[in-house]
Amino acid sequence: MVEDSMMKRTLLVLLIMTVVLSSFFVLDFKAAKSETRANSQIASYSTGEPRIDFPGRIYLYVEGDDALSGFIREEIRAELEKVGMDVEEAGTFEEKYDSQALLVNIRESEGLYTPFYASSSLKITYFYTSTGEDTIYFEKFKEGNVTVRFVNTSLREGEKLMDGELELQDSTKGIISMKAYRKHLAEEAAKNVVDQLQTQIRDIP
Repeated sequence: MVEDSMMKRTLLVLLIMTVVLSSFFVLDFKAAKSETRANSQIASYSTGEPRIDFPGRIYLYVEGDDALSGFIREEIRAELEKVGMDVEEAGTFEEKYDSQALLVNIRESEGLYTPFYASSSLKITYFYTSTGEDTIYFEKFKEGNVTVRFVNTSLREGEKLMDGELELQDSTKGIISMKAYRKHLAEEAAKNVVDQLQTQIRDIP
């Protein structure tokens, strides 16, 4: 009887521990403090006098089908909608879109996660075209080809192209689930990307 009672208590404790640990990987909760540093670099090229519909309709393409890519897609969409954009998610990469487009790629993602401490290093490349054309540059930039130059190879005038790279370093201490941590990283990345996009558009000569 004593052994049965001890066995039941042991199984109960193991069950509770399993449920608690599982919650950190399934649920969305956070009671933690984060220190996040962002470093951005962006280059742009214009032909003629670009006429950009901002806010307006825009295609959003985020490469990848993993959880972090999904969160980044959701958060960038939310940030674009906050500034009045009509966002249409593109499921595939296209050589040409019929409206302005923002293309995003997560080049590097390294990190450590525990329920009480998490850290990450992200490198994100993004490309914007005001006409929806010349997306070939996105393929070059995401491969790390920093020597690519924007060249107007057609008679098209009034185009704006942008290439950006974001490096995000994060350290989070406290109680946090994996889902909440990924959302935190995605929120920080999305705010930076959309802020940089707005800045470049406002600075059009």
